[in-house]
Amino acid sequence: MLFTHRRRWFSVIVLTSLILTFFLFMTTIGPKINRDAEIVMLNDAKDFNVIVIGSEIDPASRKPVTETKSTKGSEDSNKKICNVPKLDKDAADVARFFKSETPTHCYAQPNWAFIDSNGRFATILSKATSLCQVQAIQRQSDHEMTYGQWIDIRVGDPLPSDFVKVNCSLGEHNWDGLLMSVVRNEKAVERAKNRKQPADWSGLDVFILGHDSASHMMYLRKLPKTVAYFEKIMGGVVFDAYNIVGDGTARAFVPILTGQTEEELPLTRQQWFSKSYYVDDVYPFIWKNFSDAGYVTLYGEDEAQIGTFTFRMKGFKNQPTDHYTRTYFQEHEKLHGRTRCSGSSPFYESWFRYSKEFMKTYKDFPRFLLMFMGTFSHSDYNRLGQVDDAMVKHLKEMHEGGFFDRALVVMMGDHGARFDELRNTHQGQLEERLPFFGFALPKKLREGKMKAAWENLLRNKEILSTPFDIHATLMDVLHIPSEQKLKAVQNASKRSLSLFRPLPLSRTCEQAGVAPHWCTCLDWENITNLTSTKDLLQRIALVVVETINNLTKPHRALCAPLHLKALIHAQRMVPNEALLKFKKTKDSDQIVPDFSGTNTLGIVYYQLKLITTPGDAEYEITLRHELSSNNLIVDLTSISHINRYGDRPHCIIEKNYFLGTYCVCYDKI
Repeated sequence: MLFTHRRRWFSVIVLTSLILTFFLFMTTIGPKINRDAEIVMLNDAKDFNVIVIGSEIDPASRKPVTETKSTKGSEDSNKKICNVPKLDKDAADVARFFKSETPTHCYAQPNWAFIDSNGRFATILSKATSLCQVQAIQRQSDHEMTYGQWIDIRVGDPLPSDFVKVNCSLGEHNWDGLLMSVVRNEKAVERAKNRKQPADWSGLDVFILGHDSASHMMYLRKLPKTVAYFEKIMGGVVFDAYNIVGDGTARAFVPILTGQTEEELPLTRQQWFSKSYYVDDVYPFIWKNFSDAGYVTLYGEDEAQIGTFTFRMKGFKNQPTDHYTRTYFQEHEKLHGRTRCSGSSPFYESWFRYSKEFMKTYKDFPRFLLMFMGTFSHSDYNRLGQVDDAMVKHLKEMHEGGFFDRALVVMMGDHGARFDELRNTHQGQLEERLPFFGFALPKKLREGKMKAAWENLLRNKEILSTPFDIHATLMDVLHIPSEQKLKAVQNASKRSLSLFRPLPLSRTCEQAGVAPHWCTCLDWENITNLTSTKDLLQRIALVVVETINNLTKPHRALCAPLHLKALIHAQRMVPNEALLKFKKTKDSDQIVPDFSGTNTLGIVYYQLKLITTPGDAEYEITLRHELSSNNLIVDLTSISHINRYGDRPHCIIEKNYFLGTYCVCYDKI
């Protein structure tokens, strides 16, 4: 009995010791092992030869990017390699994000003054006896304005300049406002008179209207009347495979307006002000080509605070075009903030009127107009629907009024929604990369001297196209291709191809200058739950986080180090079978493809979606793994921050805008 009793106590003591040991292990040694495990995994990641490219932090890291000279694909294979997914604007998994937006409600008190249909100053009937003065607002720089003297103005008078402050009084009552109107620029007229158009000139005006963050599907959802009028009445062609080449508005407009990328052009970033250039000093903007050919030009954006070339770039040293709206919106935002109203009227009324006035004022000269609106779509895509009725009315007035009789009319978005819940869906990811883009030509030109170009637009609508191609197309407006060139399929090895000419059916993203991160015609395999790649994906994810932390490390006093919280999605590029097997064309006309090649994949692309902590930032990144060298290429231009980061990076934004994508300030933890 005594032995049994002692054995029982001994068992209890041993069991208690084991429990205590386990407890101590979990509370002290355990966490150390977990941390060590993370470190070991990070060290394993160093088995890769990690190469980081695309840095926007150090201007010395910028390297020229050469044009793709890929030989994959043929110039006119009868096999289309890039097949962009067909999206449904009413797809069930995204339908919940859209709602009918109520009309914009502006001030109830009506504006006393306005611009009439003849571009002259006018007042509402009840204020007809008011005394009014205006003060001209002039551009001094992209960030400063000058103001003229207050002068009296009467009904029927023209404005002294495009943009004015207005003050009207009637008895004890006063009204203040802003007005915009196109005032004939005599210097531009004189210059246009003295310039000759090229001998091979198309004779076309260029009229471009765009909306920020407006995908192809978003146009169909929110601007259905506009799209219907553009296609059915104006005969517009909408490009179903128009693919972006980078993140954000500048990555769309720099290729369109220069034919190049930011990386290929001299540094223009504000953060390196003393080392960078004004954009107009070094960017070969296409409106300069049009100006040299005798065009009068207009460039307009409606959000001065986040202007394409002024938000993170140094801006324009000189006014870029003959008419330039930034000055007006600087004053508007200073007085009223980023509102959607001009007093009692939705501001889009002034916006569309301004474009009409430009076309009317310079009806005897070639005209180039680019006006890009962000107010009704940048922050909330549902608001875009508020513009539909006004926009279709504007197009109808312009079309029926003869203002488009010799115009290439372009309707466009720069990209789709980049944030919010929509962007977190697979369709939203594709929509970001597939903005709306369409061309319309006058009927008489479609059936006349531009018939071949028109037929090519129709042919090209489902073939991969990019912002680089828009630049080439606009250059063809100045120099219309010969009949022979309009028939010949363009060389696929050239990055910028005109949409007026036949595109190669076999064109690939690589040839078109579209990185895999942005390419919608790659085949991707979901490997999120694939056991065989679990460890590899974890290592790659840790490389991404380590890369981000290395970027913010010099600012560690401001930005907290990030940790991997979760890897929520992963996919791997599945190579297109035709692309790998294409060897050459069999016939002398380069039409019949030979798919007997035996190429094997030497590069694997991975696309990860991960969450970091603190801050719960969601990142999407595409990386390239070169198998033979084990190089893991981390391209910083292929990292997207896909949820809103609010004011979490407030401490770094003014010092380094680029790091705002990666920084979580300590006071926001």
